Amino acid sequence: MRAAVKAFLYTLKENAMSIPLLSIMLIFPIILIFILGTALSGYFKQVDIPKMNIIIVEVNLKPSIYDTILKYDKTFTKLFNAEVFASKSAALKKFSSSNKYVAVVTFKEHQRNNHSNYSPFGNFDIEITSKGGSQEAGFVKVYFNIFANYYKFARSIYSPSDIPKSINFESAFSGHFPRALDYYAVAMVVMMALYGSFGGIAVIEEERKQNTLIRLFASPKNPQIIFVSKAFAQMVFLYIQLCLIVLFSKYIYQANWGENLWIIFLLLFIYSIFAILFGIFIALISKNYILSNVIVSSFAVISTFLAGGYVRIDISTKFLSFLRDILPNCAVQSAFFTIIYNPSEITHVKNVFVYLSLLCLIIALTSILLMRKVKLWQFSR
Repeated sequence: MRAAVKAFLYTLKENAMSIPLLSIMLIFPIILIFILGTALSGYFKQVDIPKMNIIIVEVNLKPSIYDTILKYDKTFTKLFNAEVFASKSAALKKFSSSNKYVAVVTFKEHQRNNHSNYSPFGNFDIEITSKGGSQEAGFVKVYFNIFANYYKFARSIYSPSDIPKSINFESAFSGHFPRALDYYAVAMVVMMALYGSFGGIAVIEEERKQNTLIRLFASPKNPQIIFVSKAFAQMVFLYIQLCLIVLFSKYIYQANWGENLWIIFLLLFIYSIFAILFGIFIALISKNYILSNVIVSSFAVISTFLAGGYVRIDISTKFLSFLRDILPNCAVQSAFFTIIYNPSEITHVKNVFVYLSLLCLIIALTSILLMRKVKLWQFSR
């Protein structure tokens, strides 16, 4: 136990005193958030409210709300490209088979009134089907929530023929979509955690570089305990850095991290565990320091690009979309945006927690098996 504690403290102290490491993992992302948040603020302002493709289904609703109101509403035409379906099953089939659409919006008649002046406005229910964690889907829900509430309220004070057909939506969207600074605060934290996988590589490779691996395996102490202590130290160090970036960007840059900061920190904790385990796994697989670094760097660059960490991208290819959805950094990034801008979607956040935890468990078990089978000479080159 004493050896494990010494290994933990030594690794933590060594990292904390490394100026190059602190510069790259802590100071660099803080500066980058400011630069990107400032330089791209104009770009994000232009697309604060992005154009989205949706499917509208009207079930036994006459006259058509889309034909009567939506396609003449300036905010709706600015926000959405809509396709109208008469069948909900056909709409859902189209939605599931294509990555083009953000959501399916279904209008259902709530109650029927036989009065001659009957109007469906205010007498409908809206059901929205979307993919979990989609930031754009939050926009759809905000818009149609305002839309439904407006007409249900207007019905109580106006006659059907006198209901005004104009709603001011713009102010309602404030705080529901990130500025450039908000976006890159999240993206850089997620990206830097991936680069934190180098700490996992160091758990194995530092022993080899310092020619202490042979002595470690030859000692009466269990070498696995030492590796676990060093891995835990790397994880703690990475987690503290990520938390400092979050706190700095929130309180100094005034980036929006939402009201549930404790959930953000909890997810960062699990994500930090994943990053270190991933680095250890790569080191055990490659058995080469340079190759391990190349693999981690390449993975970080490609996965950050697919997740939209550099610039937001629209992926229409089904394979690339699937690949992006299963990437850990994409899952964490979407969970962060959900926690910040759409906290009611708790199911998606729970799914990300479960997915990340299972991923950590699988990688940990695999690394333990690889560690038991490792041949000392393979790391002595």
